Amino acid sequence: MNQLKITIIGNSVALRVRPTKSYPKNKNYTYQLNELLHASLPYHSIIIDNKALGASTIYNISLNIDKYINTFPNFYVLNFGVVDASTREVPLWFYRLATSKRDNIIVSFCRFFYRGVIPKIRPFLVRLRARKSWIPRKKFVRLFENLITTLTRETNAKIIVIPINPANDRIENNLPGTRKNHLLYNHIMKSIVEKYPDHYYLDDLTLTPTEDYPDGVHFSLKGHEIIAKKIFNIITHCF
Repeated sequence: MNQLKITIIGNSVALRVRPTKSYPKNKNYTYQLNELLHASLPYHSIIIDNKALGASTIYNISLNIDKYINTFPNFYVLNFGVVDASTREVPLWFYRLATSKRDNIIVSFCRFFYRGVIPKIRPFLVRLRARKSWIPRKKFVRLFENLITTLTRETNAKIIVIPINPANDRIENNLPGTRKNHLLYNHIMKSIVEKYPDHYYLDDLTLTPTEDYPDGVHFSLKGHEIIAKKIFNIITHCF
């Protein structure tokens, strides 16, 4: 029996369905892709290993690259960038501290400030920090290029890159400059992926924020369905 193995690397965009629904209306594209492939390739052993983790940046992913290499898939699906590119009201270290599961005075203070005070002045703080993102553009280019190069060299797998969903009005109003960054970082990923003839960048999604990613970040059930079908078409064409 032929084996088809897919590894998904990303953040919560590859996991969550928004708005939150109960099963079976919370099937993300991993689940839907699995259904499509099993129906189309009944005589194949199909393994989809979703290693996405909420709030992951490309820096976190790069630190754990051996974990992804050791899955040795036929295809990688990369779905990250929104955490890296969005403008931010606080440094990444402060966010990590405020969302930590530890329980001490410092963490409690940061948590209170992050949840109780910052939401009221978030756009002001973003502008005060000069619309900085957590992963600067030059660092993102270097890390993304190294990730693609390393995964290609070490596994010979084909890579499918899902772009960042450009910020909707709600996100842009809270985090000024984010929409511009999303488009810019998407261009960076596309330009790097296009250097490789066997890799794919999904730049023809034509998603609408109201229907396909209503919270401005995560896919709706319909959005996940669109992504699953796009990935399915590429894989069945190649495999």
